Amino acid sequence: MIDKETLENASLLFKALSDSTRLTIIYQLSLSEMNVNTIARTLHMEQSTVSHQLKILKSARLVKSRREGKTRIYSISDEHVQELISQVTSHVQEKRD
Repeated sequence: MIDKETLENASLLFKALSDSTRLTIIYQLSLSEMNVNTIARTLHMEQSTVSHQLKILKSARLVKSRREGKTRIYSISDEHVQELISQVTSHVQEKRD
């Protein structure tokens, strides 16, 4: 049996992934580590918007960052996030019977 706290944390994770912008950012980070400016340029978005979304993803432990000089480099947190994105995209791409 899964305890209530685990279910609540899982719900928060899915809530973080429920936004298509955040899901797109996660997908891009699953392909390659990037800084905020690169993500913004790739997705044709404002840097402030990307920064805000990254803050939400980081608080959900879906992304992590490291400092390289004055720049923060973002990546997905671990292989679980990669698997989750892979499973979700495979599921939605399945042909319906």
